[in-house]
Amino acid sequence: MKKLIAVDVDGTLIKSNHELTERTKKTLIEAQKQGHRLVISSGRAPKGVEHLYKELEMDKYSGYICNFNGGLVTNVMNGEVLINHTLDPEKMKEMLKFSKDLDIEYVIYYDNCVYAYTLDMPYLEDILSKSFMPLIFRKNLTEDIDFVPNNILFSQDESRIKEPAMKIKEKFDEYFEFVFSEPFYFEAMAKNISKGATLMELAEKIGVEAEDVVAFGDQNNDHTMIALAGTGVAMGNAVDSIKEIADYVTLTNNEDGVADYVEKFILEK
Repeated sequence: MKKLIAVDVDGTLIKSNHELTERTKKTLIEAQKQGHRLVISSGRAPKGVEHLYKELEMDKYSGYICNFNGGLVTNVMNGEVLINHTLDPEKMKEMLKFSKDLDIEYVIYYDNCVYAYTLDMPYLEDILSKSFMPLIFRKNLTEDIDFVPNNILFSQDESRIKEPAMKIKEKFDEYFEFVFSEPFYFEAMAKNISKGATLMELAEKIGVEAEDVVAFGDQNNDHTMIALAGTGVAMGNAVDSIKEIADYVTLTNNEDGVADYVEKFILEK
């Protein structure tokens, strides 16, 4: 049976130097040639994975990108948006105003741009380097936001982020899903939305049974994807909570862990 193969990006699909290896590229292209479907599932915005889906020729084989931790799904062959989960606009504004009094900052991805209200933000350079999008500075963004995004990305140093993040979660848990995508990134999505929930929604839309979904991941924002897929594969470098629920632990991202599994268990020889 043909598989729907979902791969996280950072710490999974690409090496720690942010490069896609020739082995992984060759293996995933071959999987698509054999009729399997590929999904890049990431917290990144669409622009942040564009170079990857093009390298993997997903636009040739009707692949999908799932962005913002489950907020948006697009068929990259024709640009069709299959799934689009945006935030509750009024509750989002309340949350952003609440966060301004806490020791935490945020950016918003929207319309192929990164919106920020401060340049004095931890990991802003990292955010911009991974997004491949221009920065738009709006000093009064919190008060003047006039669009509705798929998610909010909060950031702070790892040693300081948990207290403000938990205050946000405690107050707004009824209205949003929250996840740590990295130890220093805390993200808000629409309620009941996650990588896993959206992956299964996509599988149903395109007629793939849950048992034929294979998901690869390494961080806590991959938890639902690993848990709900027919086969959940943890990277060798994954956090313990992901390894504990996975059906299989492959090699690390620096050892072509995705390619190794696909070659062993999915490709026809």
